[in-house]
Amino acid sequence: MNSKRLSKKFLSIQFLHLIDHNGTIFNLVSPLTNFANHLVLTSFSSSFKKTMKIIEKLSQNKRIIVILHATGNKKPFYNMKNKLIKKFKKFYIFLHVSPNHFLIKHRLNELYHLKKLVKKHDIKILTPSKELKKEFLHYGMNAIPIQIGIDLKIKENQKKKIKKYITTVCTSDKKVYTYIKGIDIFYKLIKDLNLEKESLILGNNSKKFKGIKTKKTSKNDFLNYLKKSKVYIQLSRTEAYNLSAIYAKQLKIPIIVSNIEGHKDNIKYNFKARNISEVKNYLKKILSDPENIKIKKSVTQNYKDSIKRENLKKFKDSFDKLINIG
Repeated sequence: MNSKRLSKKFLSIQFLHLIDHNGTIFNLVSPLTNFANHLVLTSFSSSFKKTMKIIEKLSQNKRIIVILHATGNKKPFYNMKNKLIKKFKKFYIFLHVSPNHFLIKHRLNELYHLKKLVKKHDIKILTPSKELKKEFLHYGMNAIPIQIGIDLKIKENQKKKIKKYITTVCTSDKKVYTYIKGIDIFYKLIKDLNLEKESLILGNNSKKFKGIKTKKTSKNDFLNYLKKSKVYIQLSRTEAYNLSAIYAKQLKIPIIVSNIEGHKDNIKYNFKARNISEVKNYLKKILSDPENIKIKKSVTQNYKDSIKRENLKKFKDSFDKLINIG
């Protein structure tokens, strides 16, 4: 965006989204630019110096609401949050992780630092789930839930896809991340049931999980694999809101997830498992009788709920409510 165009549109921008993370968070937030009053700036896609000049100009707009999308990692925008907070009248930090994420990564000090920041500058934390609001309250932060939504165009007239895969997702092969995403549990599950040949870990090309195919994919390739999946499984130890699960629901794929914070809002009608034994029982039922009435009913309920609740308009409406919050 050049400065001349910006100067003409600059007063119409009401929401400025600052994103440090290329991948899931960017894919989630960037569709909001379909609405004229939403602008997304990233710290990774162009000259950061030019980006900061745009932010400086936008700071003259006193109506603007800034949302810094973060996971607590040390990234450009997140590192300068104190400076950015002082530039804008309304500033929110959207935490796309659970407090448990900080705990597992031994970074509770960062959570306490955020608590002090919230109190000092009277800013607010946004969270993608009502369950996570409860978690943040435990740490003394009154977070505001935002209903996440996507804009997935589904072609109903396509030939029926042959269901091949038992699919999970992990976009990094770092040990702590695969632990958070429960890939070790998925691996044990698949090995115990001798299902390696039909199982798939999407998101990275890790060689750690022998016998199971791993694949780094584009969003389109990811959706094509998901369409051909018998079941989508995510056994995360902590999860804020599972974007892949939204895609799975809207593609009418049976879903098995761990019974944790974010999944409780994310997955309302499919299978939430408390332990690996429950996962095995659910998976055996789905694989042995995919046309079972109870399974099909839960898939349909989850699909209808997701289409109604997890759409781009609802996502936009959640942000619109921030306009009237003091």
